[in-house]
Amino acid sequence: MPRITAMLLAALTALTLAECTADKPSKDDPTPATTSARQDPFAGVDPEIRDFLPANEKYPFGQAGEGAPPENTFFAALVGVWSCRIRFNEGGGRVRYGYPATWAFKYAAGGHAIEHLYFQRKASLPPPLAPIGRDFYTVAFVLYDPAIEAWRFVGVSNIAGATPDSSSQVMTGHLTDDALTFQPDAPRPGPRTKDTFHSVEADEFVWTQYESADRGRTWAEAVSIVCNRRA
Repeated sequence: MPRITAMLLAALTALTLAECTADKPSKDDPTPATTSARQDPFAGVDPEIRDFLPANEKYPFGQAGEGAPPENTFFAALVGVWSCRIRFNEGGGRVRYGYPATWAFKYAAGGHAIEHLYFQRKASLPPPLAPIGRDFYTVAFVLYDPAIEAWRFVGVSNIAGATPDSSSQVMTGHLTDDALTFQPDAPRPGPRTKDTFHSVEADEFVWTQYESADRGRTWAEAVSIVCNRRA
């Protein structure tokens, strides 16, 4: 994310299953897009997403820059536009999905970084987040930094004035077993968190935030967002 703030994390984990109204998308039809949208991947895309992307027909998401670290390849696999839903674990191997959002990724900084926008309409926010009172935006830059042999995440959101949480976040990440995990450079009071991009396939990926109440000795899944490619 979207960096999920402490307030947002608490709100999402407090939701009851009854608040989820959408079932899991079928693997045979991995996006909720219509047939016409699949023919034109940008059909029906929010204007905010279109404004975020380069106005370049040849390279609609930009392109990798000359001399960019090869490690960027892992995150660059996300370049495109994705339809996303929050995943709730029902137990017994059953899951439910709800609260749609759009996540777009493009090349930035001369192709040496990937910039992404997580966008969720006010009407689609989980009920506890209604006090935000506006569409939710989170923008971040991600790149591999050879100088520190690690990944960097620098993000901002538009929650300022709506919650007591910070509207900015800097994290450092490492790639292990095909999962890119970021932890805050300046942990905040309360349970520790870490954010992981994983299960990356051509048409699907998962973002999961984990929480630790024992200073990182053990971790439990707090919330996940499952995304299916639409462009």
